[in-house]
Amino acid sequence: MGIKVVTIFLRVPKEELKRRLENRIDKLSHEEITLRLNRFDYEESKMDIYDYVMKNDDLEKALEIIQTIIDQERREELELKNK
Repeated sequence: MGIKVVTIFLRVPKEELKRRLENRIDKLSHEEITLRLNRFDYEESKMDIYDYVMKNDDLEKALEIIQTIIDQERREELELKNK
């Protein structure tokens, strides 16, 4: 059996994305921010190809949810192997 890949789309409102990009420690140029924001609608339109879509508004909560997903996927994989 091969490696199972699980995809997670971290969703954030466009205005929040802009705020985060503008406040990054490694300071992006105006052009880099504009490019990233221009990709937003395209990326949102591809959400349905991901296994999971989750709101990314709280780092600790996001990490907890991701760990829950990993744990659940591992349990399901073990159940399949044990059948």
